[in-house]
Amino acid sequence: MKNNHDPYLTTVQRSLNERRIKTRKEQVRIKKDMEQKKGFFSQTFELRNFIDLPDGLQEIVLFGFFLVIPYVVGVLSLILSQLDMDAFQNGGIQSFLFSWTIGYELCASFILLILIQQSFNYRDI
Repeated sequence: MKNNHDPYLTTVQRSLNERRIKTRKEQVRIKKDMEQKKGFFSQTFELRNFIDLPDGLQEIVLFGFFLVIPYVVGVLSLILSQLDMDAFQNGGIQSFLFSWTIGYELCASFILLILIQQSFNYRDI
């Protein structure tokens, strides 16, 4: 005997259908999230997230770091390599550019090594 007008049966059917709809929506949402996830090299990177300085001061400090850090690394590497410092100190501006270039290349290769290491350890969550 089929009873189409039973309110309890209708309520149970409705709740089962709602449950199926919720699980289907959740599966669609998960699928969309998986499609939208990006790889390591397509991430966005903003320096403001790491260095909290006012906008005008941030550019000046970063330019200073751009000049000072490679120069210091270059001078330290030249000192560690025991270069003849007499010939190096008489160079003037050329010695600054020489030290800065060596330091810049060392810093760039170090950053590239860090990026490669992070790309191997990157996991989508």
